[in-house]
Amino acid sequence: MNQFDTVAMANMSDEKRAETMGQLFQQLGPLSAEQQVEALRPLIRDMAERANDDEYFKLCQTNLILAAALPDAQLKPFLANRMKASASLPDPLAKRDMKHVQEALVKVDPSVQEKITRNM
Repeated sequence: MNQFDTVAMANMSDEKRAETMGQLFQQLGPLSAEQQVEALRPLIRDMAERANDDEYFKLCQTNLILAAALPDAQLKPFLANRMKASASLPDPLAKRDMKHVQEALVKVDPSVQEKITRNM
């Protein structure tokens, strides 16, 4: 999982970023909930420590759009594991992460927003 450079990913074209993040989602899919949290934690930490606000927003937005494409049965546990991973970080990093996730959620397409919110 840690071969993903979140800042480099943020600076890819929208299509390339979605493709790369989609590959990450595929790797997460078969993992247990605990393994998903363990895999997501360093990625979220890396974003929170290194990405500027614009990069962070792009990563969150792409993440939400891809997550919304999952069936509800996969989306609900993914969102729960993502939140657990974020909450396990030091407080300033967790707060920064939640701020950007919420900001991205407000700005994505309403259909994405509705599906994500319904499954949180």
